[in-house]
Amino acid sequence: MESIELGAGYIDAIWLSLAFLSGLLMKRLGLPALLGFLATGFFLGITGYTDGNLKQILVPLSDLGIILLLFTIGLKIKIKELVKPEILITASSHIILTTLAIGGVIFGLGFLGIQYFTDMTLEAAMIIGFALSFSSTVFIVKSLEERGEITSRHGRFAIGILVVQDIFAVVFLTLSKSVMPSIWALALPVYLYLIKLVLDKLLNKTGHGELLTVFGFFAPLIAGALAFDLVDLKYDLGALIIGMLLVNHPRKEELYDRMLSYKDFFLIGFFINIGLSGVPSLTNVAIAGSLMVFVIFKGLLFIKLFSFFELRARTNFLTSLQLSNYSEFGLIVGAVAVSNGMIDSDWLTTLAIFMSFSFLLSSPVVARSYELFEKYQTTLTKWNRTSKGIDKQAQISGEAKYVIIGLGSIGMPAYQHLKENFPDHIIGVDYNADKVKQLKEEGNNVVWGDSTDRDFWDESNWDRVDVVVLAMSDYASNHNTMKQINKMKERQFKIAAICHYEDEKEIFEKLNVDYIYDYKTSVGEDFAQHAMEKSRKIVL
Repeated sequence: MESIELGAGYIDAIWLSLAFLSGLLMKRLGLPALLGFLATGFFLGITGYTDGNLKQILVPLSDLGIILLLFTIGLKIKIKELVKPEILITASSHIILTTLAIGGVIFGLGFLGIQYFTDMTLEAAMIIGFALSFSSTVFIVKSLEERGEITSRHGRFAIGILVVQDIFAVVFLTLSKSVMPSIWALALPVYLYLIKLVLDKLLNKTGHGELLTVFGFFAPLIAGALAFDLVDLKYDLGALIIGMLLVNHPRKEELYDRMLSYKDFFLIGFFINIGLSGVPSLTNVAIAGSLMVFVIFKGLLFIKLFSFFELRARTNFLTSLQLSNYSEFGLIVGAVAVSNGMIDSDWLTTLAIFMSFSFLLSSPVVARSYELFEKYQTTLTKWNRTSKGIDKQAQISGEAKYVIIGLGSIGMPAYQHLKENFPDHIIGVDYNADKVKQLKEEGNNVVWGDSTDRDFWDESNWDRVDVVVLAMSDYASNHNTMKQINKMKERQFKIAAICHYEDEKEIFEKLNVDYIYDYKTSVGEDFAQHAMEKSRKIVL
């Protein structure tokens, strides 16, 4: 179709409007908004709005979104988590086995003389298999964020796998360019040590205003991406490592929250760009659809590999489900292979369609992951070699009367307040293992646990508990926890939960929450009450 030439202003109005409306439609259908952004890209491509102006706008947005995404991921990852065997061995084995399996099948189809595959060489087939061995960093991280699972056990495992996959990506891009990293890459350890000292000092001095935002762009783009690109290394890997250098900084959570909205906006360009990669033909759609069987293969392979380590069946299943999609990196591999003459350019469009299909399949399945595990728990547990292990659920028992779930900016002050009045009857629960370890060392009665897990509620003794406080900072975790509580045969304890918006409050009321703290409204009232109490004491 002939390209439609429009001014930059009109193009902005078109893609922004379509992205918003299609994202809103997907949200109403219970699907992630990113599927609407993908649809926007395909629509613009099919209707011919693919002129230079659109590409000039969206490509920089896409690149910036990926850099910020990896930077914010780095703010949540500690290097020691990546060297665990369940991460390194599983990720490496999965890439090798998936590449051989998918590449072998595609080459076999060509060997059998099936049209569209007939000119496929073994090298080309293996490159396509390699492209399809990766999981989507963008899709998985956004899904984990929306569900409040970034710091959960399965969230950390999934992100760890993604980081190892990114290392394989660096090796591939280096070899495919036939350009070895610059000799200056050997100086990176010294550079990273020095830049960490500099960034730590700068972050301490930025304050809480616009300088913090500028730092949030400066650190990943200049200190990370640009520095790595100058020594011929993958620039977005630089952004990831800079984030990891700041993971122990006391202000990293504030920085993470500040950059979250910017990252979400810039990633819109990434998803629209995927749709613009080419106008799909019926053949492209048919081939992409037939390859969808590998989505199931990929998930089952992750489950089997994880089962050799001490993961509970639930953690294994949730992690594998998140990773059972196909990555934007597949398009990068495809583009490199096309430029080097390894595969036909038509495969790039097929890979884009295939990745979009995998998102469409994964979105509703991931949304129902808890229900699916409970439905097939017996079968999945048999698949798992160790049903209980390193992430065994906490069991609430003994003298605990008050349980605080979520020990963040709201839950921790609540815990400390109750601890002062009922030191022998309070327990805190959080699924951030590092935080729990630190709080234990400080003398607090806290345990690791995932309150969205049915076992957490079924295996504990709740007879003496009077109140359970759902104080997790994200609505999704509190909501999913409340759904698990309502599956209990009976409960005598009361439930208190926090919300930030009126529609969340209405949902909690329908879920039989006994006390709902509307944070945005109540915090002002509490402040006024405390101010009046303090002023009366001063007068007296």
